[in-house]
Amino acid sequence: MDAPVKKALVFTMEGNVDGEAALAFFQARGVAVDVRDVGKDPQASQALFARAGRLGVPTVVLGERVFDGFGAHREEIEALLRD
Repeated sequence: MDAPVKKALVFTMEGNVDGEAALAFFQARGVAVDVRDVGKDPQASQALFARAGRLGVPTVVLGERVFDGFGAHREEIEALLRD
């Protein structure tokens, strides 16, 4: 079984409510978060497209797992943090 995830990568943009919820979720659990604002950083947009094949936000990356959105995947994300 894989080790618990210790760091999250979140692609989001200013004003994205689901992205803000993801950031608060990880911070409340002491998970380090690397935030990439695709609205302000063209390189972040390119990195998101290269990683996920799309430009939707938020996109949450935990290890090799890529989640399209946060709220719909919250339980699965919580499980990865526990395992």
